[in-house]
Amino acid sequence: MRITVHGHHRISRSPELGRLRLRVEASGPDRAAVLETVRQEASRLSGELLELKAGGLLDEYVVQAPGTHVERDHDEHGRPTVLRHVVSVAVTAVFTDASILGERASEWALRLPLEIGWVDWQLTEATHRELEESALTEAVADARRRAQVMAAAAGAREVRVLEVADPGLLSGGEAAQDSGVRFARAYGANGGEGIALVPEDVTVEAAVQVRFEA
Repeated sequence: MRITVHGHHRISRSPELGRLRLRVEASGPDRAAVLETVRQEASRLSGELLELKAGGLLDEYVVQAPGTHVERDHDEHGRPTVLRHVVSVAVTAVFTDASILGERASEWALRLPLEIGWVDWQLTEATHRELEESALTEAVADARRRAQVMAAAAGAREVRVLEVADPGLLSGGEAAQDSGVRFARAYGANGGEGIALVPEDVTVEAAVQVRFEA
């Protein structure tokens, strides 16, 4: 007798890293003045990020090159007015401490022309690999338990593994739909005044399809 079952396991872990997205942005009719405003703030922010990195509070940070475009405002009658130059610099900072992330985000949220984006809670690569392996191991064990129950109900005894695959990849099975391992990142809300960040757990899920013989 052959038994084909799915096994599943989910592991949640507190995040180790918080990826904060920011933007330095200003606009106005004078392109040179707008560029200088953004340049000064981006330089100031870069210095602060460098200090945080040196203190071990940042895993990494990236300050991108300025992006520029032009917009034209309209008056209440829909008539075009003066051109407005918009300059922005995208910044990403990966914090290793959630409390420090919250403190800095609260401070930066009050500072023009800084804009706080959102936080992406993550695990380190090493931890993710560890959880992925554990989830896959437990997913196979879950499949074995289910197959053993089915075999016992059918009057058989021990089961023996014939094939193991991601869902849908076993011979004779349906086409694969999703990867056997899912990594669910947790996202925080946009930043704002008085930010009190509460990190959400990061979840790693594994699903397998196993064919047994009983």
